[in-house]
Amino acid sequence: MSRRVLIKTLPLHTNYGGIIQAYALQRAIRDLGHRAFVDTDDPVPLRRRALHRVWAVRRAVRMLLPARVDWGWRAPREVLAPQQRFVRRHLSTPSAVKRADTARGRARLARRFDTFVVGSDQVWRAAYAEIPEEFLEVIEEFHGDRPRRISYAASFGRDDIDEYSEAERARATELIRRFDAISVREESGIRICAEEFGVRAERHLDPTMLLTPDHYRGLIARSRTTTAPATAPAAGRTLIYRLDATDDMLRAERAIAERVGAPPMELLPTQAPRSYAEYAADRARFDRPSVEHWLASIASADFVVTDSYHGCVFSILFNRPFVVHANARRGAARFESLLGVFGLEHHRADASAAGIDERVFAPDWDRVNRVLDAERERARAYLVANL
Repeated sequence: MSRRVLIKTLPLHTNYGGIIQAYALQRAIRDLGHRAFVDTDDPVPLRRRALHRVWAVRRAVRMLLPARVDWGWRAPREVLAPQQRFVRRHLSTPSAVKRADTARGRARLARRFDTFVVGSDQVWRAAYAEIPEEFLEVIEEFHGDRPRRISYAASFGRDDIDEYSEAERARATELIRRFDAISVREESGIRICAEEFGVRAERHLDPTMLLTPDHYRGLIARSRTTTAPATAPAAGRTLIYRLDATDDMLRAERAIAERVGAPPMELLPTQAPRSYAEYAADRARFDRPSVEHWLASIASADFVVTDSYHGCVFSILFNRPFVVHANARRGAARFESLLGVFGLEHHRADASAAGIDERVFAPDWDRVNRVLDAERERARAYLVANL
């Protein structure tokens, strides 16, 4: 039976991985024959709703001003525009999601969707998410004749929930026990669910890995029919996809590029424009790449050096040799679990390049892909059973 599914995830702002994982989960559920949508709305906590109305009016006024007049506010929107085109093209939100912060709005939401799916990304990490909201508090009053609710590869991001307040722990425990099935992304998530909330969870792949590399290559190819050839990434490069620069990481990048024998190429802009005039004079220098360009850059790299979780994921998917600096500030548990599933723990770099395992330059991709196929089938079986 086809179901109408709403995917609840983190707001889709600047995070490539967050955007593409939402797209992938939506596509995977649609491929199973269901009508899936992503909630792209940005939830507003109750304590901020009055201020939010004021901000909305100010934002509407400022959007009417030319960028050069109000550059300090418009700069991020201009720079991130290529990313947001992907969101608008692939992840439109049904109107029923809007204004779900009232009893009437929640009732309408429950009538429009018969299944809610939470995931993936660090959707259950208190530092990044509104915890009651991300445990489907919005539909909690429909506990009797209510929509079905499950999670898929929901992530706590770390191996504890010390960031939760006591009130958040209590509310999360109450809400998660109303789920029909619970899937988490990391092995540590299974333990957290059991010890902190008293519920059973399964571990599954990040949803980006439910789709094949050929699917993503199709996205890349279709985008190139409407994009100037100059935007295509150059092959034969050591791709540097860095979120947080450190001296140790920069040294390691240089050493690896020299070892691979391919010049380094920065995937993200290394600085922000200081004025509208500087930006207008060289937009390509400052704009974030589109999601399709981001994918193509990883797919065509000779070697990938990254501290990004999804940079690591897509290196595996595209069978690109890589090393990853597990970014502890952004959550290290997810790297440990991902690399452990595929037996790629030696791809985690230390503070310098000196300790890099020679195996990272010639991975056994046949073995990795066999594991990926088995994990993908197990994940699909979970979705089939619980949708």
